[in-house]
Amino acid sequence: MLKNKILLIGPIGDFGGREVEVNIIARALENDFNVSILSTGYMTADSFALKNLKETKWESVPKKINTNNIFLYFLSLLSKIVNKGKLKNYAYLNNLVSKKLFDLDKLYQIEIEKKINESDLIILCMQLTSKFLPEIVVYCDEKKMPCLVRTTGTIRQVLESDASFLKKVSLFIHHSEANAGNLNNQIDLPYSIIDQCALNEDQLLALEIKSKTALRFGYLGRLSSEKGVLPIANFFSKTTLPFIIAGEGELKNELLEIISDKKNCNFLGSLTNENLALFFDAIDVLIIPSYEESGPLVGLEAMAAGKIIISTKVGAMEERLEGLRSFWFQIENIATLQAALEQVLSLNESERFMLSNLSRERYLCKYSLQAVSEKYKKITKQFIN
Repeated sequence: MLKNKILLIGPIGDFGGREVEVNIIARALENDFNVSILSTGYMTADSFALKNLKETKWESVPKKINTNNIFLYFLSLLSKIVNKGKLKNYAYLNNLVSKKLFDLDKLYQIEIEKKINESDLIILCMQLTSKFLPEIVVYCDEKKMPCLVRTTGTIRQVLESDASFLKKVSLFIHHSEANAGNLNNQIDLPYSIIDQCALNEDQLLALEIKSKTALRFGYLGRLSSEKGVLPIANFFSKTTLPFIIAGEGELKNELLEIISDKKNCNFLGSLTNENLALFFDAIDVLIIPSYEESGPLVGLEAMAAGKIIISTKVGAMEERLEGLRSFWFQIENIATLQAALEQVLSLNESERFMLSNLSRERYLCKYSLQAVSEKYKKITKQFIN
């Protein structure tokens, strides 16, 4: 029996939050549907979006345009040579000469529409400000094609001029009620909540939950200002509590300066997805100090690993930990972290063991790949049928 064709569209690159999101959706659907990925940006076969996918096919719009037009191919190659570029040829499609001689946006739209016409349902993995989002939504509406938008990133103020095309979206899929509220407090739109899952959940679920008297704390994530990594590094550098940091980013040098002579602080650098279980096995408590997030994914990874979480009330974290004993602080007021730490440190071994198990049980019930897959399949079948 022929499977219905699902097309995931977005500015999908090789690694980032959106690529993780696309990978989760494709993994959730590829056994039941014919899934394809179409990137409106530079994407290669090494993209994280394709990791562990068996049946899902992919295309990059600039790659397709470059292949179909020998003149644009030549201009891209010339731009790569002039700029001493190291990426594949089609990464240089949008050069000054090509943009002067060709209506590249029109060429992009033609390729996008071709793929839409071959599909039964479209899922857009985009921010509301992403290029081509309005055009794709309007085209799908004209073709009576179901069009779902999986929002990525924190939703902000929506322009009045965007309301008309947003109302043409069949359904919005958000990480959390909080992010849904950011949009629906402005425009009343249909939506559903589907969170993420841990990409390496088998390894994380296999970690033994241990009772310990001496706790080790950790941070895992990008080393950037919105993640709040420097304030907590500075905080832990003034304690004797074991603190493990993993990640990469523009604040790496500043971070290393803060912890340079601190024996209790250990920097692991960037970790591959396969090595995340080693990080979580080395800590007992995860600190999430973000100012802003739509997730974060690391929160779900910690839940799968059975770790206690101390977090800011960011993204989906309040909903994820609802009903569990939670430990919150404000990154704007770093002194509140001390109070949260004292609460955790005051727990006895039995209480910590219980909280760790409850965290994992919550993950298995609501956020495992199986749970997330069932939600995506249910919604997809609803719109196709």
